[in-house]
Formats: sequence, C-alpha cells, structure tokens
Amino acid sequence: MMKVLLLRHGEAVDDAPSGDGDRWLTAHGRQATRRVAERMATHCAPRTIWTSPLVRATQTAEIVAGALGLEDNLSVERSLITGDVDALLRRLRAFDGANPLLLVGHEPTLSTLTRRLLGADTWPGYKKSMVCGLRWDRTGMARFEWTLLPKGPKLVERWEDLFA
Repeated sequence: MMKVLLLRHGEAVDDAPSGDGDRWLTAHGRQATRRVAERMATHCAPRTIWTSPLVRATQTAEIVAGALGLEDNLSVERSLITGDVDALLRRLRAFDGANPLLLVGHEPTLSTLTRRLLGADTWPGYKKSMVCGLRWDRTGMARFEWTLLPKGPKLVERWEDLFA
C-alpha cells in the first residue's frame, strides 16, 4: 500500500510582473503552510516530496521540506502543472521511493487526480494549503484517510464531514 498526500500550494500574490508561473507566496500563505507542515509532522509526515515547478508550489514544498528535514527528498514533477492526470498516474504507479509521497500542486489538477484515485464523482476541491491523505494499492481505487484544512489547521477524518 502506498500513502499519497496531496497539497495545494499556499496563498500567492495575485499578479507577478513576469506572469502566472512566477507568482510567489504571500506572508499569509507562508504562515498557513508552516502550520500545516507542523501538523503533518505529528499526524502523517511525508518522506518524499514532488512539486510543480511553478514558484508558489515550489515555495510551498520547500517550506514543508524544511519543516520536516526533507530537503534532499524534494524533486520537481512537471506533470503536476500539465493537467495530464494519466501521465501523473503512470508516474505514481512507477514510484518506488519512500512513502508517504507528498504531491504539491494546483487546482484543478489535484481535484481531478483525487476524484480519479478515489473513483468519486464529487470532491469539494482544495483550498490553498489544504492537504489530503489517501491510501492506494496502485491498481484499484484509493481510500480516503483524512484531510487537513488550513484553518486551525483542522483534521477531518470522515469523508462525509468534508461536505458538511
């Protein structure tokens, strides 16, 4: 069984002079990400991190890596920005590193991937700095384990509570 954690990047500035890919985290985005990383450390810390190459995701991943001492286990995964969920699933199936594996990315790719892994028609979407933990056997459907909402941060362990 593989544990897959999916984290949306923290809050970023609305505009960057050189375009969307260069948008950086706001102070609030950095603080929220630090709080989530601290909670992940006590609940379900990743051992490997893949991040989108966009600045806001990379900064989010670096904050988590720094908080958990994973600077050497952080790499860029381009399929997190292409929206090609099939390519991302192929990469996940082939992953043979230490897990839990944390994916740091963007909407709507993270929600699409989550729905595909869970075989679910609905998913409430990812708020900024929100992380979801799944357990997956790499062949069938994943099982929802928990979600960490950035406000608090608050741990949600029941699927139905996400829609309340």
